[in-house]
Amino acid sequence: MSAELTIAKTKGLFIEVAGTDLAFRPVSVADRSPTGRQILGYCDVSPRDEYVVLQWVAEGDIEEVRSDEVVSLDSDVAAKFIVAKADRLYRLFLDDRSLSWPDRSISESALRILGKIPETELLYVRHEAEPDRPIEVGGSLSLAEVGVESVYSRHAEWELNVQGVTIKFDRPDVVVRDALTKAGFNPDQGWIIVLKSRDGKRQVTVEDTIDLRSPGIEKLRLTPREINNGELPQSRRQFRLLPVDEEGLTARGFHWETIVDGARRWLLLHGMELPAGYTVASTSVAIEIPSSYPTAELDMFYCYPQLSREDGVAIPQTQVTEAIEGRGFQRWSRHRGAIAPWRPGLDNVITHLALVEAALLREVEV
Repeated sequence: MSAELTIAKTKGLFIEVAGTDLAFRPVSVADRSPTGRQILGYCDVSPRDEYVVLQWVAEGDIEEVRSDEVVSLDSDVAAKFIVAKADRLYRLFLDDRSLSWPDRSISESALRILGKIPETELLYVRHEAEPDRPIEVGGSLSLAEVGVESVYSRHAEWELNVQGVTIKFDRPDVVVRDALTKAGFNPDQGWIIVLKSRDGKRQVTVEDTIDLRSPGIEKLRLTPREINNGELPQSRRQFRLLPVDEEGLTARGFHWETIVDGARRWLLLHGMELPAGYTVASTSVAIEIPSSYPTAELDMFYCYPQLSREDGVAIPQTQVTEAIEGRGFQRWSRHRGAIAPWRPGLDNVITHLALVEAALLREVEV
């Protein structure tokens, strides 16, 4: 028992009260059998008609205490109440326990507190007509829809794809070195390691820790720092890009080259992963770099091998083939519009790549 609660107890009878944040505080009461309206009076809220009182009972349920309903405080353990301003209550079940809640949504953290659910377990919303949906860490569950939500917890298992190898963990915090070792890679080989997540890509080291609870963590991509032992052809740098381009491409884990073919300059990105829906999993992407870049804009992109959709639907504006070093690259005629024109000094290879990735995704999005 905290010192604050001990002091309150010595002064007389008390209860514990919290809002929807579940930050409980001791409140002194003068009666072992108060009504709901008296509890509101002890909490000094006004106007009382706009507030509700909920009791968090020992079994884990949360029940409404009506204004004229009497609550017995005979137990030596302080009774817990949630007092909140609300015009209605929402119902849900948490691990088969019935809860009433005074807000249109309830946070993931509040569900864990109410259900005494450890971080080693994940929370899911049960659905009948579709797969059960997880509640993300730091997220919330809307209770405003028609019906009663049912939430359950189960032991968590986190997955991470390491260079095509899917491995599982029973804990969310994973050291990159351990992930590489478990996937069968030598962590001391000297990799460039890029973590792909919902927010983009960032370079990590073998000593970094990844939080797999973060939304959208997908995979670790490995590229040898020195490609001189036959694993991959030596990257060519026949002309320089902007420093921001070279740093950005390396940080994102691309195996990239710059070549001059005839009178044209090309940036080649090898092994670029594709979204599901194409007949191949990866492709080489070529982007022509004009001699007056970055004043001159980057336009279109080219793919080898040529891409096609798994469903057989033709991809528009990709019928032209461009020969680069004797290989037929498929030209994707995708251009900037008036809404997002090229901005010299702001746009570069990295911003153009965002358009490339968006174009590749758009063709196979459902």
